[in-house]
Amino acid sequence: MKKLLLVVPILALLLLPMGCGGIQEGIIDSMFSDMLEKLTGNFTIKVGGTDGLNFTGEYEVWFLHYDPDGQKIVYTKDSYAVEGQVPEEYTFEANVSPVILQKQTGDYSLLSVEIWRDEELLARRETREAWGAVWVNGVILYE
Repeated sequence: MKKLLLVVPILALLLLPMGCGGIQEGIIDSMFSDMLEKLTGNFTIKVGGTDGLNFTGEYEVWFLHYDPDGQKIVYTKDSYAVEGQVPEEYTFEANVSPVILQKQTGDYSLLSVEIWRDEELLARRETREAWGAVWVNGVILYE
């Protein structure tokens, strides 16, 4: 009987982590999924500066996802080539959005680029250089 009383706690200690593994993984999966969902927002790229200034460039729309099988964060992205004149705006839903735009003139006019998530300004860059380019990365850190 004493041996049985000793075996039961030992078995419980050995089996408990195995049973909780699924619970722990579920909690971690849920935590990452919730975090990434909170990062999703309505992004707006605002191109400003000298009215009528011609520009070309590209922006990307990234979505981050948690892969529970690989236990890692993976992403998908779409790229959009753009050209236009200041002022211009592009709006979409995403987690992250890098942007690069270049002036199409050799003068010292102003090209500015802002990335907004909902009502929050994430980043702003500008250039007055001849044929200047602006690279902006709209990254949200977990709050």
